[in-house]
Amino acid sequence: MPSSSNLRTPERLAMSRRRLLAAIGAGGALLAVPACRSAADEGATTSGTAAAKGGTLKIAQTADIAPATLFGQNNPNFTVARTVFNTLTEYDHKTLEPKPSLAESWTEAKDGRSITLKLREGVTFHSGRAFTSADVAFAIENLKKDTTASQLKHVALAIEKIDETDAHTITLHLAHPVSNLFDLFEILLIVDKESIDELLKGTKIIGTGPFEVADYTPGTGFELKRNDAYWKKGAPLLDAIEVSVVSQSASMVSGLRSGGTHLLVDVAPLDAASVKNDARFEVTVSDAHDSGFYVASNVKVKPLDDKRVRQAVAWAVDRERILSQVLGSIGTVTSLPWATSSPAYDRTKAAHYGRDLKKAKALIEAAGAQGESVKVVYNAGLATNAKIAEIVQYDLTELGLDAKAEPLQAADFLAQLQAGELPGLFINGHGFGQLHPATLVKGAFPFNAEKNASNFDSDAYRTLADQLWKATEEAEAKQAADALNDLLLEEQFVSDLVASSHTYTRSKKVQGLNWTMYDYLDLDQTSIG
Repeated sequence: MPSSSNLRTPERLAMSRRRLLAAIGAGGALLAVPACRSAADEGATTSGTAAAKGGTLKIAQTADIAPATLFGQNNPNFTVARTVFNTLTEYDHKTLEPKPSLAESWTEAKDGRSITLKLREGVTFHSGRAFTSADVAFAIENLKKDTTASQLKHVALAIEKIDETDAHTITLHLAHPVSNLFDLFEILLIVDKESIDELLKGTKIIGTGPFEVADYTPGTGFELKRNDAYWKKGAPLLDAIEVSVVSQSASMVSGLRSGGTHLLVDVAPLDAASVKNDARFEVTVSDAHDSGFYVASNVKVKPLDDKRVRQAVAWAVDRERILSQVLGSIGTVTSLPWATSSPAYDRTKAAHYGRDLKKAKALIEAAGAQGESVKVVYNAGLATNAKIAEIVQYDLTELGLDAKAEPLQAADFLAQLQAGELPGLFINGHGFGQLHPATLVKGAFPFNAEKNASNFDSDAYRTLADQLWKATEEAEAKQAADALNDLLLEEQFVSDLVASSHTYTRSKKVQGLNWTMYDYLDLDQTSIG
């Protein structure tokens, strides 16, 4: 079996990230990350002195995990996804080439229509059951279900046949070549098929990962213990992990200062900045750069059914203020959904919209929308979104709209987001701008060309998304990416505001912190000094 590292992109298969980058001609820039350490400067990990084995790592996050949404990109699940589970492959942070995980190696057909995976032997679930090719087949078929919400469902649906040659060899047959197959492999959690119902209820959470769930109290947090049968020799180093739900960002920082907590996940940037001058702590910025903040429109709700109103919103919102006052200058203002390192990123087009009230008011007047009522909905469980909503409400009021901010509880917000039922404008964050562009426009809930949270329905958009997804020629990929950017800027069913990053605020006693390119915490080599 050939080495996986030599098989990433067959000649006729869709392009690798690096080849696509050259094809599209991206002019990306590094994110601005003042007063913080970037993973790009640290080799994508916070490594330090020799790792010490043992101890309990204490983590705080603002919202509880939601097992029922485990197969989607739900930020609170980032602490459980890679600690309890494994995926087939994991991207190298510097090259974005896939590296082996539960798949040891793979062979791709020259026509891009199939891939054979050689799976790792000797891996067991926390229940003691052996991991086999049947578990991979189950994970893929599970994503195909109508009841499973996943932004990579489109890739799973392109797998039209699965052959299990033996317990550790599986071949996936595709309806057509796809450019983001390894994006699926990076996010596909291999779960225990025998306890899937209990997993979704949160009563039994079983994987093959470095830690087992010892206890989970919904709304409060969960405890993990070391998986002594983990397939990676010498890992994990920690004895246990305790994750607590602390709804107030300032309280999270207080816990860090007192020593009651070691690591804060996505604490509000301004609260994180409050410890930047304390030698005991450090704020690390994820090199995935996959945290985009946006204001989007339900295009079925008046006056947002008129793209001139949506464009007016894009011209009215003060992105620079959001970046500095809410996000602590971690990131860059943008009009596009891509991370600055994305192959679809275009520096000129990303600067298309800026605050211009005169232009915005002219569009509102042309649309006859002066004084119209607009709801600005946001997830009440995320302090960052609430602060962005305040700024957006102020800016739209100044524009001449009757804007009212309306908080929703996290579960209600997510349910309405996925169903396309949010009642006007909505504030949220999105990922998927950092890997293959097709993953965002074919799968991310705000942007999915087939069905999205904005109810934006366009044959032209679907065609361009498909072209980018199936592209095997450089010219075709570049043309599709350019046209997609133009369409997004024109239609403004999603108005991106800031391209930012997830952050990890930690005690310097925490060493070896790592994460995947989807920002799932990877604590295989984490220790407490």
